Order: sequence, then structure tokens, then C-alpha cells
Amino acid sequence: MVNTELAKSPLGGIGLGDATKVFLKEVPFTPGFDLRVQPGTPAFTAVIDALGLKLEPTVGRVMRINADCIVSEDEFPAQGGVIALCLGPDWWYLTGTADIQKLLSSALETHHLSLVDVSSQRTKIEIYGPSAKDVLLHYWEQDLREDNFPIDSCSQGVFAKTPVIMWHCCKDCYILFPRASFAKHIWTALTDAAVEYL
Repeated sequence: MVNTELAKSPLGGIGLGDATKVFLKEVPFTPGFDLRVQPGTPAFTAVIDALGLKLEPTVGRVMRINADCIVSEDEFPAQGGVIALCLGPDWWYLTGTADIQKLLSSALETHHLSLVDVSSQRTKIEIYGPSAKDVLLHYWEQDLREDNFPIDSCSQGVFAKTPVIMWHCCKDCYILFPRASFAKHIWTALTDAAVEYL
């Protein structure tokens, strides 16, 4: 649990724009965990049972349960959500509003797997609205067309010369997970790219 009286968000939870065009928002203090577990093993099964979520071992796929992604204006995600972004054959980035560490505590005690809390390593920036993709295409080097990057796809790539994880979470909505130390740089790039829509 994050002590928000002591913790500092890289961007202070800033939000900017209009959801009818493009809305940019940092969602501070979003938990994040690197999970490493071998698919097909008893440990993998234990993780699936504990999370209540079938992990997809295909790189670039996202699975989620009770996890809404839109944080436009004053809306925030429901509690108890789990999102699993597959970044490698045995590697998932877990995030959401559920207490993931508590959910996996029993599996960690009885099986061979790794769960590392990387919450302070990254922040979460949402780009929402009909012009979201146009804003991202100023800097993103990969193809964002629906055929190549449909909803619930994720990718590690470079945005404004900075490594990020991107998740296409729903229609007209993308989420970036940049390193916290590069958050201000990413925000500056995003606001510059979005200036015509703000």
C-alpha cells in the first residue's frame, strides 16, 4: 500500500485536455509488479488460481479482470482489478487496483516463481479521446493500426527516445508506463504533440 503522505508522484497526478478530443492524465501510485513464472508448471497454475485470471503466454497480449482503463475527467478504475501484460514468454507486468502481492502470497510460499514490486519504477499516463492515436503517432515508432495493435495489445517500444510500455486498453484509449525518471520528458512530448487538440 502506498503512503501518499510521503510518496511523491513524478507528475503530481496532472490532467489536461478534453475527452471529446484528447485527454491526458497521470494516474499516480498505480501498483506494478514484474512476475516471472514458467508456463505449464504447477507454479503457473497456482498464479492463475490466485489471481482469478488466465495468463496469456503470448508476448504482446493483455488479460484483465474487473479492470476498467478509462480515467477521463473525474473517473477512476474500480477496486479489485488485475491486469497482466505479457512482456516475455515467462514475464508479465501485473498492475491494477487489487492487492496483487496479497493475492499471490500463498503461491510465492509454495512454488518457484518471482514477484518483484516495481511500483516506484514506473508511472502511468493515460491518453484518451478520438485524437489519442494521432497524438501518439508523433513519437511512437510502431504501427498502431487496429489490425496490428488491437485492443488489449501491449508493446515495449521507444516514445520520444524513451523506453516505455504501451497498452491499447480500449477504443480511443492508450496507456503508457514510462520510467518515473523520464515521466516529465514524456509529458512534455505528449503535450507538445497534443497542442492542436488542447
